[in-house]
Amino acid sequence: MEQSHPSFQALSPEDIHQSYPDTCAIKAQQIILEQHGISLTEDQLVQEAIDNGWYYPGSGTSVSDVGNLLELHGLDVERHIDASVNDITDSLAHGNSVIIGVDSGELWFPGLEEELEDYAFGPSADHALIASGVVVDPLTGTQEILLTDPGTGDVACAYDADTFTDAWEDSENFMLSVV
Repeated sequence: MEQSHPSFQALSPEDIHQSYPDTCAIKAQQIILEQHGISLTEDQLVQEAIDNGWYYPGSGTSVSDVGNLLELHGLDVERHIDASVNDITDSLAHGNSVIIGVDSGELWFPGLEEELEDYAFGPSADHALIASGVVVDPLTGTQEILLTDPGTGDVACAYDADTFTDAWEDSENFMLSVV
């Protein structure tokens, strides 16, 4: 069984990839605005976020400000802390777009170094992505989470549930749903 957002399948890596090292949340919001027929460039949204104090070049966007650009352009959002994979699945099943926060290193470079980083410095989210699907193997029940990643340009990169959950927990399981 798969729950995914079909409109993301039409995007290319060039459509997904962020232009600056710390604009993942802005790029994720731009992609969602485009899906709702609102065409703005990443640079336009960067300027709006700077003007409103929601983005600081070199520091990115705080979790509390993710979604502000969507709301500015008329979309309704719901923010959740301590969300679950089932919450993502339910939101996608209702046709909603979903942004989540993660520790990017735990997705891109999982292993001992990332475990030690969490132990030494505590959990820390540094990246925003779009949850574009959840795939469940009907025989085993195992889940894969499909992520549209502005940092890598991946349209629908699959992560096993354990790897995803470990990275997601660093944001206190932050989830934003466009309703």
